[in-house]
Parts: sequence; C-alpha cells; structure tokens
Amino acid sequence: MAGNRFIDRLFPVKYDFYEMLSSQARMNSTGVETLFKWLSEGTAAEEAALIEAVDKADEIRMDMEKRLIQAFSTPFDRGDLYSISIGMDKIIEYAKSTMLSMKAYNVPANDIIIRMADSLKQGAELFTAAIGCLKRNPSKSETSIARIRGTHTVIEQLYRDGMAAEFKGTDPLAAFKQREVYHHIKDASANLEDAVDILHRIVVRLT
Repeated sequence: MAGNRFIDRLFPVKYDFYEMLSSQARMNSTGVETLFKWLSEGTAAEEAALIEAVDKADEIRMDMEKRLIQAFSTPFDRGDLYSISIGMDKIIEYAKSTMLSMKAYNVPANDIIIRMADSLKQGAELFTAAIGCLKRNPSKSETSIARIRGTHTVIEQLYRDGMAAEFKGTDPLAAFKQREVYHHIKDASANLEDAVDILHRIVVRLT
C-alpha cells in the first residue's frame, strides 16, 4: 500500500475517472427509467428522451476511452475501467432495443415486460449508487452487489415464466415476437450482472 501511495504521488491521476463512471452510470439509469416510463405511457417525448440518454451515455463513454489512452495512471486497473464502461453501454443499448423492437413488432407492454423493466430499473439505480460511493467508501459499494445480482435473478425467472406462458399459446409468431422483447431486457440485465462482477473485483482491489 505504501508503494502504491508513492507511485500515486509521483504520477498523480490526471482525470477524474470516478466521476466519469458515475456520470455514465447516472445516464444509464436515466435511460432504463425512461424505458420503464415509456412502457406505461408510450409517449413520443419518452421515446426521444431514451434515444437522447443513449447518445449522451455514448459521449461519456467515448470521452472516457480517450482519457484512458491519454492517462499515464488510473485509480484502478484501466482494463476494469474500460470493461465496466462497455458493460454499462450495453445495458442502455438493450433498453433502446427493447423499445425499438416493441414498436417494430407491434408488441404491447404486458405484465412480464413491465415487471422485467422494473427490476432492471432497480438494478441500474443500485448500480449507480454503488459507483457513486466507490471513490470514498468502496466497502459501501460492496453492500449493494448482492441486491443488484438479485434483480438479475428476478428477471431470469420472469423470462422463464413469460416464455412458458407463450409456449402454451397457439400463436407461434406472437411467441417469437414476445421472446425477442423479453430477451432484450434479459440481455440488458445480463450485462448489468457482468458490470457488477467487474465492480466487485474493483472493490476487492481497493479495500
């Protein structure tokens, strides 16, 4: 630890990567929350807001990637910084894909979709809070990890329940369309799960 502090003094971190991650996480959470609202209200304003959130999250991610190339030192492993940022990007991209697929396939929001999106929203909010306290209190970040993983477990069960109900129906095309939408939310959650694994590794190394 003393050696690390010496290196930090000799080559101080030039950019605030903690804040960059927090900014991306907040935008990511905003996008997922907007999807959840769109499922209930379905307004054009919410569609535009979700697309805007995706674009802003992309800007934050690309700026951080540029800073990673420029930076001599980072607060923790630069590979973890890159990977957790990419994981967040995939979450919000799948949120957008969920909306676009529902519009393209004319799939209405049902109870399964709404509950899956709600669990994804909860997971994204918990993840944002965990990233927010990573710099000053990484141990506190760890307390949210099990709860975030729990949201993924809920989404996987909802996916199975939803598909089991679809397979009992008589319209295979409708089942295929529903599966596409369910799978986008499930994939968003899977990428959140991957990001949490990276977060846990970062916490272990920081504490």
